Amino acid sequence: MRNKVRRIPNKRVTKNAKIFGGVLLGAMTIVILGLGVRLFIIAGGSVDGHNLNDATRQAFMAKQIVPASRGKIYDATGQVLAENTTVYDMYAVLDKKATRVKDAKTGKYVAGSGHVVDKEATADKLSQVINMSKEDILKRLDKKAYQVEFISDKAQASKNLSIEQYKKIQAFNLPGINFTPHPSRVYPEDSTASHLIGTMKTDEDAKTGQPTQYGFMGIEAAENSVLSGKNGVKKYDGQTENIQDSKTVENGHDVYLTLDSGLQNTLETRMSELFDKTKADSAVGVLMEAKTGRIVAATQRPNFNANDKPVAPKLWANLLDQNPFEPGSTMKGITLAAAIETGKWRPEDTYQSGTLLIDGKKVVDAFGQDQGMLTYREGFWRSSNVAFARVEQQLGPTVWRNYLEKFRFLQSTNSGLNGEQAGIMSFTYPIDQANTAYGQGISVTPLQMIQAYSAIANNGQEVKPYFVDKVVNASTGAVIKQNKTENVAKPIKASTAEQVRQYMIDVVNQPTGTAKEFDLRPYGYQIAAKTGTAQVAEHGQYLQGLNNAIHSVMVLAPEKNPKYIFYLAVKQPKVFPDPTIQTTMNKVFQPLMLQALNDSDSAIKSKTTKQTVPNVMGQSIKQASDDLTKAGFRVAVVGSNGKVTEQSLLPQQKSLTNQLVILTAKGNTHLPDMTGWSLTDAQAFAHAAGFDLTWSGSGYVTRQLTPKDQLVVGNSKVAIELKEKQ
Repeated sequence: MRNKVRRIPNKRVTKNAKIFGGVLLGAMTIVILGLGVRLFIIAGGSVDGHNLNDATRQAFMAKQIVPASRGKIYDATGQVLAENTTVYDMYAVLDKKATRVKDAKTGKYVAGSGHVVDKEATADKLSQVINMSKEDILKRLDKKAYQVEFISDKAQASKNLSIEQYKKIQAFNLPGINFTPHPSRVYPEDSTASHLIGTMKTDEDAKTGQPTQYGFMGIEAAENSVLSGKNGVKKYDGQTENIQDSKTVENGHDVYLTLDSGLQNTLETRMSELFDKTKADSAVGVLMEAKTGRIVAATQRPNFNANDKPVAPKLWANLLDQNPFEPGSTMKGITLAAAIETGKWRPEDTYQSGTLLIDGKKVVDAFGQDQGMLTYREGFWRSSNVAFARVEQQLGPTVWRNYLEKFRFLQSTNSGLNGEQAGIMSFTYPIDQANTAYGQGISVTPLQMIQAYSAIANNGQEVKPYFVDKVVNASTGAVIKQNKTENVAKPIKASTAEQVRQYMIDVVNQPTGTAKEFDLRPYGYQIAAKTGTAQVAEHGQYLQGLNNAIHSVMVLAPEKNPKYIFYLAVKQPKVFPDPTIQTTMNKVFQPLMLQALNDSDSAIKSKTTKQTVPNVMGQSIKQASDDLTKAGFRVAVVGSNGKVTEQSLLPQQKSLTNQLVILTAKGNTHLPDMTGWSLTDAQAFAHAAGFDLTWSGSGYVTRQLTPKDQLVVGNSKVAIELKEKQ
């Protein structure tokens, strides 16, 4: 008989099992309840603060969106400054499970499919195209990851690749290398007028997840609504488009600026040279047509290249209308105008220069120099702070502040850029009020300064600066908007403006004038000018020394019936490459203004081509002449033998085709045939060769009374006759 074994339950085990089962059941209940609540929320259309109904609908609609094409930006000559393109983000698939696809015809693996097979070869090929070394690429290809990008702290080497880069990499037929295309903006002129033109930013739409581009600097931002257009939408009923509910795409319009390419290129080149040599903190230059307010050239330093991604300029602010600064003595032209207008200007009265006490506070002339008793007229051309503090006292603070407002300081010019700042002023105490008369204690922008001086140039009529010439429908060519000259104020009479310009001539022509370096009389032009040197304030205190100042110049040219207003400001130069900072600044002003006075009218009216000026320094005259001629330039030579020691257009400068380049060498100079030359060309050659030039008429040389090949020396006199081209 088989014995039966009776099993006695383990009470402890049974109890533990019950507890575990209860916990498991409770956990499952909580999970199920949580999922239920989650499903209920989803059914209600919201997850993590996002409306799923909207997101789903928008995601679906995104597939139906017809994106608008962004308009282009042009300069006044029709040269493209900003346009659309496609860029590519590249990545490498490393997982061996990724499918590799062979092309049926060639038997080769299709580029961008599968995974990376030969890491060494892939790294070698990619390093030839992207900004990353072969070694760094290999490090990324050796990672244990499904896919990788080629990004480092120094560069995003695989981001925003150009079409050219994309095509080169595609030609390598590299398995595992993939691309994601997306729209972008390209700037053919690189860093030209970068802060003015602006740049783009791409964000992901919160609802659709689609990339959205918008301008966030300069014209790209200010004219964003015009340039961007409106996306279209295609709606469907099943497989059929619902025409009635669909919306047609509206492409963006093109924007034409007032910038002249030839003048802009000259300003860019000269400003780069100034900035590199002075090691300044910043610099800004602008050239405006006095009568119209059209800005024909403008740039600043440091600048940036909007094609570099990501865009990260050292200075984000547009110095034309942001970051107001104390202008210094260029403000004295405005103070002078107010004094003349109110009958408070007594040019032949005298005063003691050097130092003036106002309520125990000192007003000092440059470096505290006591130059003895001076007339107020002389105080203007010598740029005496004491003289103009006294002038402000004669005006009185109420009258003086009224004139600052009449000239439209401390308010936006509304010139067409976003974020324009109005500036501020300290005007509580008598010393503050006196300081503003010579440009300290008040901050301004370059746009405010040239707008104010337009009243002096235009016999009392102040015009608003502007950058956008017109807006054009890209599809039809119809002009949607045409900007024009806008008169904004008339703060002074014509007679007052004429007198101010006469006193500004002294600043240029007098031996002790502060703007004598900018003299254009050797080229046949009388200009009116005013310089400024403003101390830079830091932590509530003015810094000392010329390298802690803002050096500026305002020029009206020519003095009678000015065509152009030029303003240049250089902040805190660390190096002074010339005997005076004015000499250095003149290397920007002189070539730009001579080009403007001679060529700007014809350049703006017609499309022009540009060429890069070759470097012919040290070459023989014949070789240099041949190289320049091949590059599209005209050549004239001062001298007759030896190597070229100087060329009038800087090497690597971009200049208009057919510009005259004057070469300097050793030996005697023989007069070239100047027929067809502009007056400016003839003046430039006469100045370089050292002879006296006289002329009659205006326009272009039709006859020279001194024959071609005549030897010319320092005391030679050459006469020419000019006539306007029909």
